[in-house]
Parts: sequence; structure tokens; C-alpha cells
Amino acid sequence: MASKGKRIISILIATILLACAVPTVSMLATDITEGTESKEQNPDAAASDNTPTGTVDPTEWVTRDDYEKVAESDTYNMYLYAPRLSIVLENKKTGEILESTLSDEKDDGQSNEIWRGFMKSGVVLSAIIGTNNTYQVDLLNDVNSIDVTKLDNGFSAKVFFKKYQFGFTVNVSLEKDQLLVEVPEESILEQKDGTYIGTISLFPMMGYSYLGEKEGYMLIPDGNGALVYLNDKEGRFQTGFSQMIYGEDAGFASQKVETYLWKKYDTVIDPNPVIAPVYGMIHTDDRLGYLAVVEEGDKRASIEVQPNGVMTSYNRCYAKFLLRDVYVQPLNQSNSGTVQKAEENRTKMDLKVRFILLSGEDADYSGMANAYRDYLLQNALVVPTDVSYQSRVDFLGSEREKFLLGTTAVPMTTVEQMEEIFGELREEGVSSLLSVYKGWQSGGLYNLPITKYKADASIGGTGKLTSLIKEAAEENYNIFLYNDTLQMNGSTNSTTFNAVKMVNKRTLKEESYKQVYRLFYYVLPAKAETTLEKFLKSYTAKGVSNLAVAGSSDHLFSYSSKGSYYTRLDTADVYEEMLSYASDNANLILEQPSAYLWKYTKAFLDMPLTSSQYMYVDEEIPFLTMVLKGIMPVYSEYVNFEANKTEYFLKMVESGAYPSFYITYENSSDLIYTNSSDLYSTQYSTYKDSIVEYDTKLRELASKTGDSNIIKHEKLDSGVTKVTYSNDVVVYVNYSKTAKTVDGISIDAMSYEVGEANE
Repeated sequence: MASKGKRIISILIATILLACAVPTVSMLATDITEGTESKEQNPDAAASDNTPTGTVDPTEWVTRDDYEKVAESDTYNMYLYAPRLSIVLENKKTGEILESTLSDEKDDGQSNEIWRGFMKSGVVLSAIIGTNNTYQVDLLNDVNSIDVTKLDNGFSAKVFFKKYQFGFTVNVSLEKDQLLVEVPEESILEQKDGTYIGTISLFPMMGYSYLGEKEGYMLIPDGNGALVYLNDKEGRFQTGFSQMIYGEDAGFASQKVETYLWKKYDTVIDPNPVIAPVYGMIHTDDRLGYLAVVEEGDKRASIEVQPNGVMTSYNRCYAKFLLRDVYVQPLNQSNSGTVQKAEENRTKMDLKVRFILLSGEDADYSGMANAYRDYLLQNALVVPTDVSYQSRVDFLGSEREKFLLGTTAVPMTTVEQMEEIFGELREEGVSSLLSVYKGWQSGGLYNLPITKYKADASIGGTGKLTSLIKEAAEENYNIFLYNDTLQMNGSTNSTTFNAVKMVNKRTLKEESYKQVYRLFYYVLPAKAETTLEKFLKSYTAKGVSNLAVAGSSDHLFSYSSKGSYYTRLDTADVYEEMLSYASDNANLILEQPSAYLWKYTKAFLDMPLTSSQYMYVDEEIPFLTMVLKGIMPVYSEYVNFEANKTEYFLKMVESGAYPSFYITYENSSDLIYTNSSDLYSTQYSTYKDSIVEYDTKLRELASKTGDSNIIKHEKLDSGVTKVTYSNDVVVYVNYSKTAKTVDGISIDAMSYEVGEANE
């Protein structure tokens, strides 16, 4: 925590900044008199002017005595202050509380009216007027009516904003240890032409804390998982976490050319996408907190996690639902002129957040992971599969390089070479294997989309590949054919009718500026579905069915086609139907699948074991692997592209993830004139010993943990991480440079040991 002197300095600085940002009294006088002008401000961006015209007096002092008890469960009481749609959740055993809005007692007086409105409103909206989407709408500063109806376990509130002529109903219910907050789609009203709801944030201050007054953290779903501590950040950060669930919408995003070194090597690593629709807050000193799951509207919502110092002195996390957006529309083919346009129609979706309340020993990130696992299983959002240990060794089959007027094959791992590698690994004791075969198709790795089961002649052809898949399976070596169902290569396939167009009707394309193929497109979802079905029929007709799908597993986008507009929800519906069919007709595994697709995959490929390393992140945790361990096999990203392989190995031990290697029989230097020129270290002879070593150690560890779940993950002060499984096995991982002893067990530096909880 900051010293008293530092806090005084930070308050003085904040006061000066606010004095510059907040309008003077004379500037506001006309607005207050008229009572019609609205502020043009989104609190997620910057401060601006404001008109206090709400039906609630912003200067009114509200205390706990003004709240009315509206619901009760065995563990919690829920109290409501209706004018602000503010609730307080009180733990009946401890008396500790979680507040959904900033209380007047905790208001430091340093925020302007815009931010006060944001922090003291149970719901906060942004409005689009014409093509301007920077208007904040809240319950303190905008004229509104709220009609509350009490329910058996909560309340329903009809909210309407007079000036904007829009409104909705928000239902809040307390169900045992869970709080459900929802806005039904059919309740949303927009009655004024040219004025629309842009976004809705539900309880954006739920569980907030001031500077470093509380001990604890916020969970952000970045990579595998990360924590932002609630300590005083002393104004070090200008921004926090803000990411769309399931990744950015390419249908809206401005297309850009990637940065390449020497026009070949991508020099910028994109941040991890949000794989699961979760966030949370824990007050460790109060032993109270929650895990929030975005149940509905997740396909078009973002997770916002803002530490103190980012515009205000309060820690906060919430989901922001995007109902309508503004985009840039070119006026001609050369894009020399553009205009802004608002989406013609609102995205039709229910908005729903479930707060799973945690207390006592469950109030930590391990409790969050256990709660999410239970939630997934209870709602059949994940199906337990065989978690028996298998190392993953993927192969690149055939690539292409330029030759005369066309291209020629560059075979990197043929069927016979793969068979040879399998034989060597069996002799070394690798008893089972999962292998994804990339670039097996006729035309090589980037001949996309794949329309039928036809193997490239340079790797041995369809007959030899089919025989190897069947023969290897008898030895528990399972080969999965890789199929990118998202991309289309403009050089090898016609894009006239099947390429996705963005919402502005410009073709969505990705420029790579690589050696051979420089332009790729997205396949229309409906076309991707029919193409995959056609491929599966020709594939399974040969008596084989192992399939690894990528692209559609971790991408969602809005698009236009033949005069119609489709949202991310439409894309998700098609992908879910497509992969449900594939799961029913094949042994399906998915590459980095978004959470809404987890029930269709028998393994999770390419799980990130680290976060995006944002400056405000205080600690990385293996949250998603904690959730999925014991339910489905989780495979890491490729080991051979990690700089610190020792630390990465320990992360696999810690998280329970299985290892992945990307291998070629030939030297990777053969790829220098292909689109895979960035694969700099893949030759099997280089990684054979590592594959065997990883397999030996991690297979032994898996034999002890079995199909049990991770129920507790702790980072001890000694520098050792302690991981406890549901079968009482405990794994100790020492990341420090000196030997440590924990629970009577000695762990060497940069090593691990396995014990039992009852020891």
C-alpha cells in the first residue's frame, strides 16, 4: 500500500486533472436549465462534460438504511435501493458484504459527475445518436423512470430513459449461492429514430474496492488466466483489460498489414483471445467474492477489468454487452472517402450474467475454478472424455514453393517417414501418441479449404495415409487429419461466391506477404459447413474418422452476404451445428476452442500456459487447466518454439497440461521459400530425445493424478507452487534457483516432486 504522503500527492494530481476535465459552473448552467443536453462521454475512454438531469438528485446522500431487503437464501441477504438499482449482498454468517454500486460513504469525492454516475448506477449504457456512440447513459445523470416489481427471490425493474426514448427490464434473483442478473431481449425498447442503445453494462461495480483498502484480486480470462491485485496501483496504469469474449470481430475490425521482418517473419505476437466468458473478484481478507459467468449475450460482449488508478480510484470488473456498433463505410472502391454508419439492426440476444458467490475457504481462485467446473458439468457444457496420457507430436506433411509459372511440392514428412518415427518412439517406450497431421491434403498445407479426402502425392498418397492411420491406431498411435475450416486461399480456390464480406461489404482478407501465398480470405460459415460435411463423408468412407478442426473453433465474426447482414451469433450458430455434426460422425478434437464449443471436442489443443503479459497483471495462474483437468486432455502450445524450455516444462507439470511438439522429418531449412518459413526448428532428429524425456516424466506424473481434478492451487512464499488433486496427490513445483523444503518434502531448484496430501 502507498504511504500517506504518496496518497496525498496522488489526490492532488487527480484534483488538478479533474479540474481541467470537468466543465465550469457557468458552462453547465444552460444545460441544467434546459434539462435536455446529454454528455458525450464513455467512461471507458476519457472525461468530458456532463449534464445532471436525472430523476435522482446526484447530491442525495444514501445510507444502508435506505436499502430494502428483497430476497434471502440460506447464505445471503439481498438489499435493494431502487432509484439507483443498487444491491447489497450480505453474507449471513460473517456479515461481510458485496456492493454493486459505489456507496456514498466510500465516495472519495475525486470523480466528476460522469464517473459518479457510472459508479453509482446498477446499469450503465452507451447511446448512439446518429453515428456518434460516445454518450453515457446512467441512473444518476439522465431522466429515467424505474418500476420495480418484487419477486419471491428478487425483483424485476422496468427502466426507461425519457430523453433517449429507450429502456429495458432487468431481472435480479438470488438462487441459493448464486445471483442471476438478466435483461430479456424482448424487453428492450428503442422508440426514437436515430437514437439507439449501443452497450449495456450490468452491475459494473459489483464487489468494487477502493485503492488498497482490500486484500484480494480480480480474475481476468487472459490466456490460461491471470490476476490483478487489489493493492494500491499508485496511478501507474492508464488502462486495464478490455477484450471481446471469443476474440475480436474481424467483420468490424480495421484491416491492417502485419509487421514483418524482411517481409517474411511476423514480429508482433497478438494477445491471447478470451476463451471462456468469465471474470471475478475476491476479497481475501473478508473471505468473500464471486465468479461471474456470462451465460447469454457472450458472443457479443467484452470483459472489462480496470484496476484502481485507471480513471478512478476503484477496482472494478464487469461484462459489457454490445447491442449495436458504428463502423466505417468506404464510399468507393479505392477507399478514398469514408463515412461512419451505425448498424441498422440491434443484435437480438438476451443479456445474462450469473454471479456464483464464494465465501470462506472457497473464496479464492481455486474456488473460482472449482465453481466453474461444477457449473460446466451441471449444465452439460462440457462432456468428460478419456484423459489417459498421450504425448502430442504433430507433423507437417507437404508445403509449396514457387517454381516456374506455378508451385512445386516441398515434402517435409512423408507417410513412410512418419511411420519410421513412430517405430523409433515405440522402441524408446512411448506407448501412446496423439498426432495431428498438417499439410496432408493435395496441394499442401495452404490449399484451402479442403473439399475432399485426397492426400498429396508427395507424401505418399491417400492409400498409404489411410493404411497408416488404421495401423497406427492399433498401437494406440492416433493420427488426426488437420482441417482449417476458416480460411480460403485465393491462389488455389475461387473466392467469387464463398468469401466473407465485412459489414461494410468489403471482402474480409488477410495479407501475409509471405513467399508463395500472400492473400487469404474467410469462408462463408454456411459454405464451411457444407464443405466439412462433404469432406467427412469422403473421409469416413475409407474407415477412418480422426479429425482436428481449426479456424472455426476460435473465430467469430459479423459479415454481410447477398444483401443480408449476419452477426457473430449467426456465425456461432452455424459453427456449433457444423461441429456438432462433426462430433457425431468423427473422433473430433479442436484447436484452442472457445468455451461454447467445449462439449464437442475430445481434447483441447494449444492451451496457452501464460498470459499476454500486460503490465497491470500481477500473477499468472493456470485457471482454465484447473477447470478442465480430469475432464478432457489439455495440450500445450508447441514446446519447440518456447525459449525457456525448462520453465515451460514446469508449467506443464504445474497445470496438468500434456506436451505438444511440431515436427518435420526433413530439416526446417527446406521451408525457407515457403509460407512456413517462420518454422525455424522442427527437425525430428533434434527433438527425439526431448519427446522421449517429456513422455517418460509426464506419463509417470499422469499415472499418479489419473482422472482426478485440481482442487487447490497455491503459490507459497518459498517460491514453490503447491497443486492438490482430488485424489490427494500433491505436486510441488519449485521455480526458484535454490532447493526448497515444503511439507517435509525437498524440491530441487527448477524441479518438482510428487507427494500425498495425508503425508
